[in-house]
Amino acid sequence: MIHQVDALTGKEYSSREISTYVASSACIDGEVAYVGDYDGRFSAVDLESGQVKWTFENREANLPFIGSPAVEGNRVYIGNRDKFMYCLNTKDGTVVWKYNTGGRVDASPVVTGKRILTANMRGDLFLLDWNTGKPQWTYELGSAVNANPAVAGDRMYVACDDGRVYCFGKQTEHR
Repeated sequence: MIHQVDALTGKEYSSREISTYVASSACIDGEVAYVGDYDGRFSAVDLESGQVKWTFENREANLPFIGSPAVEGNRVYIGNRDKFMYCLNTKDGTVVWKYNTGGRVDASPVVTGKRILTANMRGDLFLLDWNTGKPQWTYELGSAVNANPAVAGDRMYVACDDGRVYCFGKQTEHR
């Protein structure tokens, strides 16, 4: 279910059922909400009309979308429990590229520059080229990642199930 709520009053002014269970937050780009569900569907919903514009699903795997998507330009990025990171065209939901991470992707991707930062439940961290999906950098953390990575300045942060927070990036001088 997608609910639209007035930010000042807290009152719901529309809702739209799109699946049985949505595990993540929607990503809003203009008047379109992008959201994945536990039934293995990823949808673009027009917030004005409430209509589903398009739906993508990997019918061979039929596994859930747990993380929230990221949108940049005419592309939306989302990971799935089928081990793939997907880049979809925002206009029609066609696959631009997909990358097999080798493990379930429950964390939300982050757009940073012209790359996509993502992690999987096997404990791998990836920086993928946003146009091609080819890995630019990878790191094996050795512990599952289900929390969303973060980027601040020139640094990337990721928390693992081993209780540690890892930081990657340029060393800067503290004053």
